[in-house]
Amino acid sequence: MPNVYIHPHTQQHLDLIARDLPQSMVFTGPDGIGLLSIVSYVADSAHTKPIYVLPEKDDKVDIEKGVITVDVIRRLYSMTKTIETGTRLIVIDYAERMGVQAQNAFLKLLEEPGVNTHFILLTHTISKLLPTIRSRVQITEVNPITLAQSEQLLDELQVANAQKRAQLLFIATGLPAQLTVLANDEKLFDTRAQVIRDARTYLQGTMYDRLKLSLQYKDDRAGALILLLDAMKLLQGSLKTGKNPEQVKKISVLLKAYERIEANGNVRLQLASVMV
Repeated sequence: MPNVYIHPHTQQHLDLIARDLPQSMVFTGPDGIGLLSIVSYVADSAHTKPIYVLPEKDDKVDIEKGVITVDVIRRLYSMTKTIETGTRLIVIDYAERMGVQAQNAFLKLLEEPGVNTHFILLTHTISKLLPTIRSRVQITEVNPITLAQSEQLLDELQVANAQKRAQLLFIATGLPAQLTVLANDEKLFDTRAQVIRDARTYLQGTMYDRLKLSLQYKDDRAGALILLLDAMKLLQGSLKTGKNPEQVKKISVLLKAYERIEANGNVRLQLASVMV
């Protein structure tokens, strides 16, 4: 098994889980943390092989647009009623894509688990799971890895260029899956690095430059959210040298714009209204 980068405190907790698997669990953490690697680590430690349930569209797995329907859960229910002598570990990835009906159907599985059957739900947005599910599962918050581990991973990935290393750490320090993807995909990395440059312009450029960015990102809600996150991170970096009330105020304004865009507010208007 290749090296798995896990925060030491999280790893200690996972080792305890693997020794005595709970009946139902949720693994959650920031996007890019590598939840699938976490599952592989637990499964290997527990000497079992996970069974994955993924979002579907038109009866085919579709990671981008698929959902986990009631029918998927019903199939899962039937499977858990078959005899299993060993440990059966069922992993529901993108668990937040279960609608309310599917989540209610899943509750029946939690109430009537099959013999030797264990569930792990994976999600970066645990708030989208029903409170009734959250109350019945053991929740594990996967911590970002340390800076030293992030540096070690970049060494393993043979990222030698100092500028690229600095950019990767700015974008994804603590997030091993995201670091790995960006380090191995030059096109994706260049696209992501451009957003950082745009964020700097959004903070420091002329009014005309910032209005142009508002238009550029007006049809890209996800991109606009990343732009604002990068802008906030740039400001937070400048605060390390000392408190600056004006910078703190700017971060607050950016955060409000982020929340409004996330809540389906007009992207162009929110980006234009900030003009920090």
